[in-house]
Amino acid sequence: MDYTVIKAKCQKISDFSEPVLNELMYYGAQKNRLSQRFDQLAKKHKRVFNRLDPSNQGLFKSQFIIHEIFKRGGLIHKYLNHTQIKRLPQDVFDYLQKQAEVPWRFAYWYIRSSPSPDFFEAVDVFTGEEFLLFSPGVSRTLMDSNIATFGGLINSNGSCYQTFGPLMGLMSFKADDIFFYAGELDPLVESIDDLTELIEKELFSFILLSAFSAIPMVQHKGDEILSVSSAIEFSDFEVDIWQTDFRVEYSKGVFKMSMREIEAFPHFGCVYWGENEEELMVSAMTDIGYLTLVKCLAKLGIEAPLEPDIRLHLSMKMAINDILGYEVDLVPYEEIFQNRSDENDTSPEMNTLNDFLKMLIPAVNSNKEVDIDRMISETGADPKVAKAVYEDLIKKLERGK
Repeated sequence: MDYTVIKAKCQKISDFSEPVLNELMYYGAQKNRLSQRFDQLAKKHKRVFNRLDPSNQGLFKSQFIIHEIFKRGGLIHKYLNHTQIKRLPQDVFDYLQKQAEVPWRFAYWYIRSSPSPDFFEAVDVFTGEEFLLFSPGVSRTLMDSNIATFGGLINSNGSCYQTFGPLMGLMSFKADDIFFYAGELDPLVESIDDLTELIEKELFSFILLSAFSAIPMVQHKGDEILSVSSAIEFSDFEVDIWQTDFRVEYSKGVFKMSMREIEAFPHFGCVYWGENEEELMVSAMTDIGYLTLVKCLAKLGIEAPLEPDIRLHLSMKMAINDILGYEVDLVPYEEIFQNRSDENDTSPEMNTLNDFLKMLIPAVNSNKEVDIDRMISETGADPKVAKAVYEDLIKKLERGK
């Protein structure tokens, strides 16, 4: 593949399309009040949106408008019938007509390899589709940060895909996080097609995730700290079979089985069984913790899914809290046992790390002096983990300057 030829094509298209798209944005802003719609959404969510750099706020607005025009079933199909658009130079009209034939889409992807400078073999995190992407912006982002997932508006030029507008370089969000967020926006989202339709309909809600892009993955000795859980129907509960590998507690109609091997931080591996619900919930704070539980349950003759129902990073829990205004309750049984003191429960719960991050991120973004010891004291977060998270965050932010 001759990347020099493709790059020249990309540059030629970019140079040609830039003034055309600028005029089209203005046309859409006036004709369908797209600019006003964006401003209303930004005002509604100003507490989160204003965390973005002012220059990026304008770029996201341009991206939003172009997405509304060129998305699947977008406004371009109406515009092509407008007299003002039909009067454009033939090469411009042909370009717009071609864009209408191949919809632009806001996608999430990860990078598999870079076969040539500014070219990337990318993989859609939801569909698994592989595509060639030309993006100098991706090159710049990768120089500064460790990115888990990219997000952005892409369109095909026939040889590869190109990006339009700002990129999201998400340090800790992965496919499961974004899908979970979509489900909180619309509980009817159950499939990839549902997710695609929601992004097309509610792009601004996904743009807001960019405000949390710099939050790094929370790790402890190489293990990601996150919520990992599954719930399965289970009626044949016998407490005796749990006694060997688990520490069993009971309160208010719920049994809690904490696995001795992994009940402490960072794994917090435990199983809940509700008498009324007849439901077995497998819960851990690390992937290793969850898989250890699944293997142990298999020995007891209980089949739990290897792929958890929920796999959610702390950063997404924070984003949902700030954007949607409520705390995500992933393990409802946990609250029953939170206030019960036990000499074996000396490690902090996941919510202490979440509380610590809620204090840390705004403080770092304000460029004021950060009192880590005070934050640790007020939230009860594990000092070693909290300081490691802080140091990792500062390093990644400094690389991004």
